[in-house]
Formats: sequence, structure tokens, C-alpha cells
Amino acid sequence: MVNEKICQPLKLDNTQVEKVSSAFNDFFTEMDKLVDKSTNPPTRPEKSKVDALAKIRDEKVKQAIPEALFTKYLELEKTTRPKPCEDMKE
Repeated sequence: MVNEKICQPLKLDNTQVEKVSSAFNDFFTEMDKLVDKSTNPPTRPEKSKVDALAKIRDEKVKQAIPEALFTKYLELEKTTRPKPCEDMKE
């Protein structure tokens, strides 16, 4: 997903793709640790913790890609987020 939604549109080289993919893999691994799977359905992690992980991920990506592409990356990253459930809307 990261490759199709972020790396390909940004036309990243193989080294950049590897670094961006690694940043996202680290992010998703840590996110998985934050989800409380003991409840049914599993509870979402606190927004502040998710935001902190996203900031770390984005800093890793920022180091891996040209500065001129970072704004476009931020736009593309939004397309990777899960859509909110209708039940969750307030």
C-alpha cells in the first residue's frame, strides 16, 4: 500500500522506497502494540500516542526524501489513513 500510494507517485528511487517503507513498517508495528486486543472490538489507542508515532514516522520520511517532495508526501500520507466508521462520527 505504501509503495502504491506514496512511493510511486513521488517517483522515489529504491533506497528512498526502502527507507519510507521501513518508517511505515515501524509505525504500524508500534501502532499494533498500542491497540488493546483484550476488548471486543479492540479499543483504539489514545490520539496523542498515535500522533507521536506519526511524527516519528514523518521525521524518518523527511530524512529519506528530498525536501521539495515532503509537502506532497504529507498529502499522499492522508490517503493511507483508515476511513472513519459511520458509527464513530459525532
